[in-house]
Amino acid sequence: MEGLPEDQLKLMCSKEWLVKVDSQQSTPYLFKFHSSKIDMTCMVMITDTKSVWSEVLTSSQVARRWRACNKVDPFMALSAEQEEAEEEWRLSILGNLSEIHTPGGIDNASFDVISTRFSDLAFEIEYEGIRWTWETCFIGHKSSAEVISRHLVLPLLSVTHAAFSVSKPAGEMVESELEKAIDGVGRAARRSVDTHIKNVISKARIYSSMRRMTALYTLSDHLPPISLQNEEPKLQIAAPPRIRTPDRLPLPTKARAISPTLMEQSNLVKTPPILSSPPSTSRAQESSIIVAKQSSTEESATESDDDEPEAKVTSFAPASTPSISQRPGSSQLPVKPATVPKEPSPDSDSSPPRPPTKKKKATVTSSSDDSEEERRRRVAKLKSGTASARGGVRQPLKRGGRRF
Repeated sequence: MEGLPEDQLKLMCSKEWLVKVDSQQSTPYLFKFHSSKIDMTCMVMITDTKSVWSEVLTSSQVARRWRACNKVDPFMALSAEQEEAEEEWRLSILGNLSEIHTPGGIDNASFDVISTRFSDLAFEIEYEGIRWTWETCFIGHKSSAEVISRHLVLPLLSVTHAAFSVSKPAGEMVESELEKAIDGVGRAARRSVDTHIKNVISKARIYSSMRRMTALYTLSDHLPPISLQNEEPKLQIAAPPRIRTPDRLPLPTKARAISPTLMEQSNLVKTPPILSSPPSTSRAQESSIIVAKQSSTEESATESDDDEPEAKVTSFAPASTPSISQRPGSSQLPVKPATVPKEPSPDSDSSPPRPPTKKKKATVTSSSDDSEEERRRRVAKLKSGTASARGGVRQPLKRGGRRF
């Protein structure tokens, strides 16, 4: 069973709470009862202040259960007179149940929670030899909270407010005075429930009394005192401690990967050769090798070679002429140096370097202008090593034409 209809809950609002205790479990149970002689129905609602169970019975169900609890033989009406007698008997049963479910009747009745297979909670009431059993079902958590709030919590708060707000103690009031005080508080609560609850709980006498009662109920070691008025707080605002944060370090930059195309382009770029004058020993070795090659070619040449054009060998400045032979293992390509024409000087071993003003191509003179004697003299100088002292790499002799 999930929830109760709203009309049935309204019928329960005008009924008082009855209380019985289960002696075996030491659990108090609060319940309300309502019966109607018009439609011949009855209902009960019971709670342990945590959950709510209920049951609604029709006229035939009431008669059947009464016969089962009190061991009465079943009856079937065969005529109209018997039906009228059965109806009057059922009305008397409802009357007896209503009398038992009153504060005066329930105090003298026995109460036992019994086991059952037909409901969630079953309990039996016995009064002067009359037995009655209720088979109740749980109405759900949401409906249980609503019933407990509307039928128990809010009325208790309002009664507490009325008891603390009247000038005369509630125990010394007569019925009319107490009714007047309760009616005034109830009407104010009905108009504005939120404001009413705020006014009740904000009173120092009420909230301090409830606080102390809660501490006593939960066996707290410290019992808070009861105060008569609200105290204003005194604040002391202190400066919060400041944490000195270290300076932020620059974030490390992540190196970007070089694309393969850029790597190929960088490998294709030619770097200029290092302009450094080689040692004199290596330059002398190179010149001796060149002279040896030239001498071998001259011996095999015939007389007709003199008529062919001959390239004029010129010397280069050490500073402006890069070395042809690079360091071993170098991958750089040799660059053709710019040559400057210079007359050979037999008297001086070396000439001072002169920076070239303009790059010019090496001048090639005809071999017919030089005599055989000058050519042999130059060859002799090359063999003696004077050319290596002047520095620079000699250009090989350019020979053309046919050989005999």
